[in-house]
Amino acid sequence: MAKFENVLLIEDDSITIMVCERIITMTGFASKVKSALNGKEAIDYLEEISERKETLPDIIFLDINMPVMNGWQFLEQLETVKSKFPRLPDIYILSSTVDPEDYKKAESFPTVKSFISKPLTREHLEQINTTSV
Repeated sequence: MAKFENVLLIEDDSITIMVCERIITMTGFASKVKSALNGKEAIDYLEEISERKETLPDIIFLDINMPVMNGWQFLEQLETVKSKFPRLPDIYILSSTVDPEDYKKAESFPTVKSFISKPLTREHLEQINTTSV
């Protein structure tokens, strides 16, 4: 049985998406993985499933650098629409950044649980606790 019901991956790189989906599936981390190519697509998806009274993702893996709406803009937008949702998923920033300012900025968002350096690995997934949801 999967650790989580569903995961949303917000990432614009097709190879990273393929690798993440494969590791999430192979490890039994989640039953379902949905990908969004940018923050705007992800906000639209979350609002759509919320309106249909479908279950929100348990976990969001969020890239920072993306076109259209980057990870920081996604987090800011999520703050403005969070009242539409019964609860917010736990968010894990998945990035290759080494900038200490990014780590500091991530801490300012209560929904961000941790910063994960790419690539996503089995070890990263094992550190995510089901009680955090």
